[in-house]
Amino acid sequence: MLAATQTPTADRDAAPLSVDVSYSLINLGSTTLWSVISGWLLYFYMPPEGEGTTLVPAALYGATMLVVRAVNALIAPPIGHLSDQTRSRWGRRLPLMAASGLPMAVLFVLLWTPPMRSTSLWNLAYLAAAFLLYNVAYTFNQVPYMALLPELALTDRHRVRLSAWSSGFFLLGMIVGGAAGPLIDRFGYRSTALIYAVVALPLLYLPFLVLRERPGRQADPGERATLRDAAAAMLRNRAFLIMTATGILYWSVTTFVQSIIPFIVTEVCQLSKSATFSFYIPAILASLICYPAVTWLANRLDKSTVFAGSLLASACVLPLLMVIGDWIPLGLKTQGIIWITLQSVAMAGVTMLPPAFGAEITDHDEELTGQRREGAYYATWGLLDQAINGAASAVLPLILLLGRSQADPHGPLGVRLVGPLSGVLMLAAFLIFRDYPFRRRSPGEGDDHGDFCSPNR
Repeated sequence: MLAATQTPTADRDAAPLSVDVSYSLINLGSTTLWSVISGWLLYFYMPPEGEGTTLVPAALYGATMLVVRAVNALIAPPIGHLSDQTRSRWGRRLPLMAASGLPMAVLFVLLWTPPMRSTSLWNLAYLAAAFLLYNVAYTFNQVPYMALLPELALTDRHRVRLSAWSSGFFLLGMIVGGAAGPLIDRFGYRSTALIYAVVALPLLYLPFLVLRERPGRQADPGERATLRDAAAAMLRNRAFLIMTATGILYWSVTTFVQSIIPFIVTEVCQLSKSATFSFYIPAILASLICYPAVTWLANRLDKSTVFAGSLLASACVLPLLMVIGDWIPLGLKTQGIIWITLQSVAMAGVTMLPPAFGAEITDHDEELTGQRREGAYYATWGLLDQAINGAASAVLPLILLLGRSQADPHGPLGVRLVGPLSGVLMLAAFLIFRDYPFRRRSPGEGDDHGDFCSPNR
């Protein structure tokens, strides 16, 4: 059985700020690298006409990326399980994170160094191998990283605070990654990749000077569970099932919103592609400003209440995309920026709080089974997140066919319809989440697992 640690709640909540910052720096490093890949890898291998040489056959690029994503999704649960069952003097999570940080940075650089300078199947094979290995290293780093949060923060208050820091550094990583364009123009892709790798590597390793896993959380050798045992336990965990069903819906909405921003800029607001950046910045800044408020409200009210309110607010704001138009006495650009800022404010709780719920759910799993399975839980959520992102990305073009540009008879109807569709999905997520079983107890009733009661079982 796992050893229990009986530490007063107040002491555990007073964790030093250095722990929160150190943990979040790892997210900053990994997000920065991934942001550059998301924004520029396709452009590098398949540039627009007149912008460079196409390096891979266009017809095979998408299929290759799909296969790599599928393999990466499938390996996540075994890696999570391995993380749960690892035993070492440094703990379960930190050894895997330390072993994967350097390979991740090296493979990131190798992505931008294909063997041929013309269209070639060798380049495609090289890209597939390098990207697959990068994803393996990334998963070995990020699944233990996410599973580490419940070990660093034992109280609900600290978990919410740590989630806020991590989410804030995630957004900063997107901003830093967004600066790759000017560097590419000046230094080229390979030199820019090397610059980013050199910057990210200390962020992936310096936190180990501060971060420590708590003793007594490693499973005894005679009690190690199988991956099948972990899956069965998750299916018996009602809180996990409700949160997962909710997540499937808001993951879809997140993919829809992120994907249609360029279409909103060019088709709804009738601006050039270069104006897209001016839409992203207000959205990111709005989220960063809201995170302290979400933290305060979650601690004062209850994170379940704040999360549900964020779902409901999103369901109300997202459909407003339909009303942007010349009939409002504001410029289309101003209307678009107002909409994207409002939806960022509404979704702040949705984007920030899930890691804290994950920690709560894995605590309950320990109560039921006597095992700590954070890795299995977070890896499963990661697998489903990737699957839903892929499915939403496949559905979105069909929605856009209802009207893809101002030249179509119906105008950008497909783009606008993403708003109300996303609102319906968020409303459904709100209705499902209402059955989430954990709620804050009355003052003075907290226990060693935080100030929340367990569901009836």
